[in-house]
Amino acid sequence: MADSPVKAVFFDIGDVLVRFDLAGLLKDFAWGPGSSPWRVARMVWSRRLVDDVERGKIDGAQLHEAIQLETGYEGDLEDFRRVWNGHFRLDPAAATLFRRAAKRRPAFLLSNTNPLHWEHIRRRYAFAREAAGAVLSHEVGARKPERAIYDAAVKAAGCAAGDCLFIDDLAANVAGAKAAGLRALRFKGAARLEKDLLGLGLL
Repeated sequence: MADSPVKAVFFDIGDVLVRFDLAGLLKDFAWGPGSSPWRVARMVWSRRLVDDVERGKIDGAQLHEAIQLETGYEGDLEDFRRVWNGHFRLDPAAATLFRRAAKRRPAFLLSNTNPLHWEHIRRRYAFAREAAGAVLSHEVGARKPERAIYDAAVKAAGCAAGDCLFIDDLAANVAGAKAAGLRALRFKGAARLEKDLLGLGLL
């Protein structure tokens, strides 16, 4: 990594600050005759529903309607919201590192997400309210690892790309950040991240 100091830190949300139980979510939506978590997953990804909702092309109500039509899910919008948002679990150690880093540098969030998840996360978890800002795929209209979302992050930070550090659990997203000029670390657990951040003087 470059020797110049990091001026802003960006954390991914899913599987970094919070864990997400995808298998549990798919099971909850497998309602109809002959349905299964595997069929729900195939429908959601083959129809690009996740991509569309994370780009802001469809909203929560439209996603709910599509899942009802394809899976036989009978819950109303409020039930859907409860299930859709009901599979997150905070990683306390990672959240503590976020707060510690935020005391030294502006700490932002950078996530592929959707309006329903973001509303839930912001309401439930303090780190989301304490962040210096949030760069979200459904607001930017681009998803990691696309260049546009990293450019939006750099703009939000108000400093050069090389002065920004991004943390994500997926190798492709780390590579995308580096290609956009940011520094990046792959998240492999809070203990490893703590060592990395200490080494960079960010804790």
